[in-house]
Amino acid sequence: MAMPGMAYFEGRYVPIQDAKLSILEPAITKSDIVFDVVSTWDRVFFRLEDHLDRFENSYKHVKIKPPVSRDEMRTISAELVDRSGLDNSCVYMCATRGLYAGGAAFGDPRNAVNGFYAYVVPYYWVIPKEHAETGGHLWIASVRRAPSEAINQKVKNFNRMDLTAGQFEALEHGADAPILLSTTGKLTEGPGFNVWIVRGKKLLTPGKDLLEGVTRKTVFELAQESGFEPVATELTADDLLEAKEVFISSTAGGVLPITRVNDQAVGNGAPGITTGQLQKRYWEKRKRGWHGTPVDSLLVSRREKVPAE
Repeated sequence: MAMPGMAYFEGRYVPIQDAKLSILEPAITKSDIVFDVVSTWDRVFFRLEDHLDRFENSYKHVKIKPPVSRDEMRTISAELVDRSGLDNSCVYMCATRGLYAGGAAFGDPRNAVNGFYAYVVPYYWVIPKEHAETGGHLWIASVRRAPSEAINQKVKNFNRMDLTAGQFEALEHGADAPILLSTTGKLTEGPGFNVWIVRGKKLLTPGKDLLEGVTRKTVFELAQESGFEPVATELTADDLLEAKEVFISSTAGGVLPITRVNDQAVGNGAPGITTGQLQKRYWEKRKRGWHGTPVDSLLVSRREKVPAE
């Protein structure tokens, strides 16, 4: 069945449903893979270089050397958007360990031939789209987030058994998504987003055992521009439950209000004023090209390098 999107796989651009990994690939047998996701809106990438920086940090940390250069990653991402026809999209870049010698599911990882693939899908929201304005519902999961001492959470990875278990728990309680605590009982993150608490003129967000999101970085900038003080600190479940205003930040949706945590409303149960201001500012600035890289500029650059036939 045809699906919207396009993939770059084994050096070719193919329909997304035709890109398939071997069942012996360590990405499947060991979750030995790192990735990053950059979004486009109106065919403009947002913070592409920040995402490439984080992707590079991730694959270097796990000792993977993708067979394509950073410049090629830019071109591939732009080609995927262009060929897919998706103006608003999310582009995934993935670096894999590659098959071990002989194709076995185990062996010396130093001898594996590392791989790279990428794909584009329609833009999506990390919570249901209809809640982007009305407010989402978080559930504080009982499962704990794997500590960075075990799995470096600054590396964007697919080791997500804890997040997936939390997602099931949240859905079973009628919530949109979970927020996980660390093994020491501190707030961390949810699957694909960071969480924020508004407390006066301070915007508080957890600072440990989590992926430092690119949109999280963006909120730091927006906050300072708007006269708020963003602070990465230790927060507890009680801090979240007692908060008068909460929002999350994600590539998949930007700044999104949270109006319910567990079985209780946040504040008066409506999206907060500060959240609304940040959300509006985020999208207005994006649409004006803030931190933007037009897809067409990357395609023009590529075509200028190709000699005329």
